[in-house]
Amino acid sequence: MGNLVKRLAGLLMAALCCFTMSLNAYAAVEYSIPTATLNKLLDEYRAAVKNGDSYLSLSSYGISGSAAKEDLRLLFTRINGDLGSITFGKYSESYTTSSIDTDGSGKIKGVSITYSERYRKDDGSCDTGLVKQDQQLVNNRFSYAKSLVKRNMTDAEKALVLYDFIITSVNYSEDAEYDDDGNAFYPDDTHTVVGYLRDGIAVCTGYAKLYAILLNEAGIPAVTVSSYDMAHDWVMLNIDGKWYHADPTWDDGVFDDGYTALYDLNNDTNDIGFAGHQYFLKSDEEFEELDHYNWEISYIVNPDWIDVTPEATQSGAFDDKFFSDKNEKYQCTSPMNYINGNWYFLDLKTMSLICATYDGSAEEIAIPNSDDQYPKYCFGYNNNIYICTNSFLYRYDTVGGHFDKILEIPESERELTVFSEMNISYDEMTLITAKYSFDENDDEVGGDFEVNTYHMSELEVKEKLAGDPVEDEFAGKNGETSSDQIDLSHIDQPERKKISAEDQSRLDAAEATSRRMMAFIYIGIAVVFLTFAVIAIVLAIRYSKKK
Repeated sequence: MGNLVKRLAGLLMAALCCFTMSLNAYAAVEYSIPTATLNKLLDEYRAAVKNGDSYLSLSSYGISGSAAKEDLRLLFTRINGDLGSITFGKYSESYTTSSIDTDGSGKIKGVSITYSERYRKDDGSCDTGLVKQDQQLVNNRFSYAKSLVKRNMTDAEKALVLYDFIITSVNYSEDAEYDDDGNAFYPDDTHTVVGYLRDGIAVCTGYAKLYAILLNEAGIPAVTVSSYDMAHDWVMLNIDGKWYHADPTWDDGVFDDGYTALYDLNNDTNDIGFAGHQYFLKSDEEFEELDHYNWEISYIVNPDWIDVTPEATQSGAFDDKFFSDKNEKYQCTSPMNYINGNWYFLDLKTMSLICATYDGSAEEIAIPNSDDQYPKYCFGYNNNIYICTNSFLYRYDTVGGHFDKILEIPESERELTVFSEMNISYDEMTLITAKYSFDENDDEVGGDFEVNTYHMSELEVKEKLAGDPVEDEFAGKNGETSSDQIDLSHIDQPERKKISAEDQSRLDAAEATSRRMMAFIYIGIAVVFLTFAVIAIVLAIRYSKKK
């Protein structure tokens, strides 16, 4: 019996040693640096990032080896994503990167910390004050975008108000660089949500990613999809259990012929007041007809929603809605504005302001002087609608039901000068005035432009112009007069970016998965040894009973 006990004890000790060895091996996979050293080193790195330092010396730690370097790289990347990032809601985007410096023997000398160009001082350190300033700006604008969604909206209405925000609060980047094959590349910030919200300039990745995030925040499942062949990104979203496509980039057309969507002079490629709906809530079939092809899922905001490319099978689902490009009743080139349960938009067919509800009811509201003043843009702010015509800027009070004329081009200048573009983003209005020039043959030869910005707090309290005849009599039904259909065929889509080859978050996830698999392997080895130990014990007990 004593021999049996010794055998059992020996087997148990062997099993315990195997199990301990497997755990130690797993720990070696996780960390090749002693825990106390690692914690101290990481605290120093966190402090360096917070302080905006450009280099942290690690030579005193005596660390070497490729495993240690890889461990540090992963940990530094996570710290950069936490401390060295600008957050918006529960999301963040890093403005720091790091690279580990080693000597000829493989000993780790230190780590270089690189900040994005915007925040990098001449000495390589970080302008932490500017980071804090931008952090507040980005958060405020993200919160503003979320506030556009109202509780009593349908999901389609939520998608619409966010879509028009995405289109009108940003301009497509004109800062393209080209490779030897003629492919366009753009600054890194134009691909990010932070760059979008901070700078108001983006490419398709920025448009799509922010739209998908805002939709998910509003409770609408949404992902971005990419077409490598098109070098283009857009969004797929789920409305009432059905998937649809939405491409805000292509509905924010570019105008490289020197004119806006409504044929006024343009001093760049962006018409800041234009918002289309040709690529909004469409099926797979409809999007293929709209020159989209070979797409696949690319960015998943919430992995619980979906992990495969969805199918959009419902065509024409929203063709009868006021915002649809298929709607034959209205023609609109500026955004839809939601105020107190109603949608207000400018109809170019009747030259009137439309007040509509999602269920289909609508009212035409006559715009002052619309017989000789061409209405162009329409933007909502608080309870008011701002309408820009050739020579006037009107404010329509949706509660009181009356217009006030608050800005105008002097009568003596109206023959050659017009308001050419208008936009309201966040709490600021931009109003562009174009003055035409003609040669001796009365041929147009270009023009001069004046860009004015106004804080909305100023315009909201501005009284109507002195002697302005606009009164409540202008608030009412419009007649049946109709203008010719406006030709918008000159509107182009922005040039597309090349999709980046590396998605850092996916790589980190893959590496984490690899580590977990290694853990399972070592634990599996331990289980095998324990199993053999148990079998040996059982056999020993049976053998002893037979004897």
